[in-house]
Amino acid sequence: MLLAGESDIRSRWPILLMAAVSWVLSLPLFAPWGFWPAGYVAFVPWLLALALSARSAWVYLVSYLLGAAFYLMHFRWLYDTTPEMYVVACLLYVAPLFVPAAWITRHLCRTRGWCLTFAFPLAWTAQELVHSRGPLAFPWFLLGHSQYRFLTAIQIADLAGAYGVSFVLAAVNGLIADLLLRLFRRKPSKAENPWRIRRAGAFAAGLVGFTLLYGQYRLHQGGQVEGPKVAVVQGDFPLVPFDNPNAPSENEKRFEYIRLAREALADDPDLIVLPETPWAMYLNPEALADGGRTLLAGLAWTARHNPRARQTTWSALHRLSALSDREFRNLAALRGIPIVVGGMSLMEDPDPQAYPRFHKFNSAFVYPPEGGPPARYDKINLVLFGEYVPFRYSWYGLYRFMNDHPWNPWGKDGDEYSLTPGREYTTFPLRLKSRPRQPVAFGVTICYEDVVPQVFRRFILDGQGHKRTDFMLNISNDGWFGYGTQQAQHLVNCSFRAVENRVSVARSVNTGVSGFIHPDGSRHDLVGNGPNGLRAGGAGWRSALLPIDPRVTFYSRFGDALPAGWSLLSAAALLDAGRTAWKNRRRSTRRTRRERKGKT
Repeated sequence: MLLAGESDIRSRWPILLMAAVSWVLSLPLFAPWGFWPAGYVAFVPWLLALALSARSAWVYLVSYLLGAAFYLMHFRWLYDTTPEMYVVACLLYVAPLFVPAAWITRHLCRTRGWCLTFAFPLAWTAQELVHSRGPLAFPWFLLGHSQYRFLTAIQIADLAGAYGVSFVLAAVNGLIADLLLRLFRRKPSKAENPWRIRRAGAFAAGLVGFTLLYGQYRLHQGGQVEGPKVAVVQGDFPLVPFDNPNAPSENEKRFEYIRLAREALADDPDLIVLPETPWAMYLNPEALADGGRTLLAGLAWTARHNPRARQTTWSALHRLSALSDREFRNLAALRGIPIVVGGMSLMEDPDPQAYPRFHKFNSAFVYPPEGGPPARYDKINLVLFGEYVPFRYSWYGLYRFMNDHPWNPWGKDGDEYSLTPGREYTTFPLRLKSRPRQPVAFGVTICYEDVVPQVFRRFILDGQGHKRTDFMLNISNDGWFGYGTQQAQHLVNCSFRAVENRVSVARSVNTGVSGFIHPDGSRHDLVGNGPNGLRAGGAGWRSALLPIDPRVTFYSRFGDALPAGWSLLSAAALLDAGRTAWKNRRRSTRRTRRERKGKT
């Protein structure tokens, strides 16, 4: 038998095997597969290992290995773009968070006598919140994301975000593990007496029951009104960070997108949306004025460390940008339909001594139906290393090293490619053809801004707590990731933003997945390959009416208040675990000293 003493497992390999089974169960969790029942059992074997292992150091090492395997598998789409960051992010950033989650869970279970039903949800959702906040925030592969097909289960996201859904799933995982532990152990632990198990069962059943009842209530609540008819355009142009002679030219991309946009015009929508930077162009009027003097000077400044830069390339980019600007103005004026498109902005700093001398922004441009200059939103939440290199304004030497290092494909030639973040969560008015006297307002998230809940929700409410945004757009260019699982996962993450804030979302994404998200998180009219549209690739356009949902949610008002509350409990448990380990070590040291003195 593997069980010894109080039924603890002293052998290493069964613990490793249990973690491996959890890893296998986690494989179908996320889009495009999304086998939602797996979310309720995936971590049960790992929890059994945490509770049964007699070797604490070994089970923590195995927990790290499980985290590494978990993220290396699910994050594999990042490898083709930046192998180095893929390895660093998985092995040094997110995988280590499995260890404190394991430590908290094991301590509460084995030392404090808690059931796993209570311990695991606190520990797991706390680590999800940690890697979803701060400058490295990347809330991807949350356990709650596995439920995107089970609409009833995800409606509680308007109370506690995707973390709330994760909390419920983690509690069910914990309850199943508690029941199995009671069967496996010869001598039940303090956490496994019948009264505690019944209490744990009531807790988990209450969570699931509330989730289902609340979900059905929200799904059938109604109150939405008809909103704008929006058309989204999707091209199919995979990208790589290096020059590829077989890649389509920027002009070829422009021809295709303009063709698709003209087709969408025929459907007479209220708004047409193109992706984030569908081709290389700078569209702010300041950059294009005076024959592009500011644009050319700014490009020369950012490439001043690069001896291979060519003036002819910059002049061609200016001509393409000026042509694109004229086409968008004419296209908007042709049928009186506003056009939203992503592009770059370049501004000269008014202070001649300032650094950087020129500021580049990742922007969303809204071309008005009158055909004039566009309004603009500058992306605030920039992607680390993809859009900026850290320490630019503090430790310049370290910044230059990280910017120019050969593993950084965007800056290795010396280009200062870092963007400047925007400052204002801009919203734009839109007049509907069906209700011209009642304008609506929308916001635009660019790229992964729709993945970060704390960024998305700042578009929703005004200073008085009223809903200022009637619907949202997301423009992105996911062509960097080939034809993998990233595109479907990005769409699913955005679905949770729709539920959290009860807003419709229209997405226009190069290589997909473009389409529309209802305020209940359901997806419709998708442009994508495969029978359910959840596959990357394909070009085309879709139009749909977006409902306007007047409900103001708890999450829109208070954000991560609930997850932060139970994360504080996890932090207290972590401190208690550290204190207990320190006291045990001191006792062990004193005992050893006494034994040595006795022998002498």
